[in-house]
Amino acid sequence: MSRAHVRTPRFRLTAAVAVALAATTVGTLAGPATAATAAPTGTAASARQGAGDAAFPFLNSVLATAGPTGLLAVRTDDVVWTRYADGSTTTFPKSPAVTYRGAAGADIVVASEGTRHTVHDMTKGGAPVVIDIPYELREVNGSTLVMVDKATHELHLVSRAPGDEVVDRKVTGMPAGVPWEFHGSTPGTVAVQTSAPGGQFRLALVDVATAATVETYDLDRYSSFAQVTPDRVLWEPASGQTRIVDRKTKQAETLPYRAQVVLGGDWLAITSDDKVVVDGVTYPNKPIVLKSLKDGRKVTFLDLATRVAPAGDGTLLVSGGTFGQGQGLFRISLDTGGTPVATMIGDGHNPLEMTLEQVNIPSVFRFDGTDQRVTWKANQPDLGVTLELTHVATGRTVSLWSYYDTFINWNGYLDQVVGAYNGAYTWKMTARPASGVGPVAVKTGTTTVDRGTAARDFNNNAQADALVRDSSGNLSAYDLSQILAMGNSSDCHEEGCPPVVRDPKPDVLGTGWNTYTLMASPGNLAGSAADDVVGRDRDGVLWLHQGDQQKVLPRTKIGGGWNIYDQITGGSDLNGDGRGDLLATDKTGVLWFYASTGDATTPFKARQKIGGGWGVYNLLTAPGNIAGASGGDLLARDKDGVLWLYLGKGDGTFTARREIGGGWQKYTHIIPAGRNGKGVADIYAVGSSGSAFYSGRDSTTVPFEPAHPLPLRSDSTRFQTFF
Repeated sequence: MSRAHVRTPRFRLTAAVAVALAATTVGTLAGPATAATAAPTGTAASARQGAGDAAFPFLNSVLATAGPTGLLAVRTDDVVWTRYADGSTTTFPKSPAVTYRGAAGADIVVASEGTRHTVHDMTKGGAPVVIDIPYELREVNGSTLVMVDKATHELHLVSRAPGDEVVDRKVTGMPAGVPWEFHGSTPGTVAVQTSAPGGQFRLALVDVATAATVETYDLDRYSSFAQVTPDRVLWEPASGQTRIVDRKTKQAETLPYRAQVVLGGDWLAITSDDKVVVDGVTYPNKPIVLKSLKDGRKVTFLDLATRVAPAGDGTLLVSGGTFGQGQGLFRISLDTGGTPVATMIGDGHNPLEMTLEQVNIPSVFRFDGTDQRVTWKANQPDLGVTLELTHVATGRTVSLWSYYDTFINWNGYLDQVVGAYNGAYTWKMTARPASGVGPVAVKTGTTTVDRGTAARDFNNNAQADALVRDSSGNLSAYDLSQILAMGNSSDCHEEGCPPVVRDPKPDVLGTGWNTYTLMASPGNLAGSAADDVVGRDRDGVLWLHQGDQQKVLPRTKIGGGWNIYDQITGGSDLNGDGRGDLLATDKTGVLWFYASTGDATTPFKARQKIGGGWGVYNLLTAPGNIAGASGGDLLARDKDGVLWLYLGKGDGTFTARREIGGGWQKYTHIIPAGRNGKGVADIYAVGSSGSAFYSGRDSTTVPFEPAHPLPLRSDSTRFQTFF
């Protein structure tokens, strides 16, 4: 069955714009790469497509850091530096041994492999600088490596002097504790959060020129965000808040949203993974809101802002999009009047609206073991895809979904664990954008199920059913799959839990069945596509109801005189002609065999006597081949509750009886339950205290597996008669 648990959504890098990943932080790109000393590959830019529309090859990537002349982004197979001026690129292929980091606000890329760190100055070009030192690299500030000695937890600033000498400076004045987080640094100043015993967190600002701690701020708690600028320092005092402190005056203010200082220091940039709320105003979609620190005015850009990176030249790069322009990369800068303006500098050529570009769904579902998965192609990552299929004739549905996978497998069941019916279906696929912005994408269509037929199938889904008559005279088919699902535990809360059915929903085959005193389902008597049913009325007349997909047809008379019998049963092929036959015991205890003909007008041949002494049994059922012998078999329960097996010889007779076991008096009905994967018959037994499913073992000595208990029980109203 389809899973039904909400999980963290996947993000597939298929959108033609930089999509923000929560695990990627500004200034740090930790991921597989090639050897750090390998020379990057330079690639010429594509032809310019017009002002503000360069064919930046980093699209389809994740924006990491930006500097004055270019930006760093990660793609599926490599890391790429792109220059603003002409769109040309430098590509760093990935390998499992290497990680890449960019310097926030600077044109520096560092490739690390073990203790070896290669510093690439993307502005100057030329040969990279190699530093080999046994520290852990935690951040890059300009061309300086911010590193931690894991043995002593001391902070070091490491660089290369013009004469190729490695300069290793231990930072002085650091507060007690372990360097914990590095984030929000600005060129020339490192912001590091430390953690001391007892949960004491501090934010230390380190001057790169002097390798000295110049300021320290006490934090009430761990902060997942921090930023330092020449004039201010910011951190997160509580979830979704920003504490902003003037570094000169120490005046502080707490803002009820997450923000960072941009555009030279006079503006706040506010984005959110949820709705954006600023000063009591809720902004539609997920834009970037800029708020002036001078006069409080607010300017809104984009319908979706997924990634923000200060470029180090007083401008801001934002990946995202608008419903008008689509997805792309935008630069926000100040115009001559000091007002922020946004310009698209990289067109993703992809609409912001979620679009299902293609849905691949089989034209026919057969559920025969072949791969019949449903796949799709969308223009951007999805938060989840649902597929609803509806059986046209009955209106019954199933809802399937996928959160992680890029496909959906239908296991052949509808809701309530009912096997999918043969026939026409409509389908509707709905994809929710991972961004949470814009409407869902929807596609519809039609398909068909053709799974053939099976024994004891009365509702046209190739699965065995239990026939049940209620006190109102309604005859219904209960898919045995949903009855079995009633025994599944509702305590399971993990992925892949078996479905639980509390109230099975049947298919009503007909009404007026209270007229019958005996009923049986001997199989396909008349050669149609479905099994048939016979019933004896109070006058002793036997009637035939032919099965017709999800109903039984009006009755036709077989003949009178059947009031001499106190039991009838059917379903086993006793003479090997491929059709189910009928057995009946008369009131003197004689068992009679009625071979089927395949003709609806005369469905049975003349009866044949099997033998006497059957009056000791108060319940008979003919489920089919239980133990692998040549003919259909018969089960008989005596008055002491012992169940006996009669193996069919294939000529309408049986071998000597074999005892199965006692205790079967607790059941009021024992009925055929179709064939299992071994090709032998199962049975379903039900009584007023409960029921059980018994799977055939293809054994003459122990014909059934242990009972699988089920909560459904017979009663005087809904579950009155089973056969």
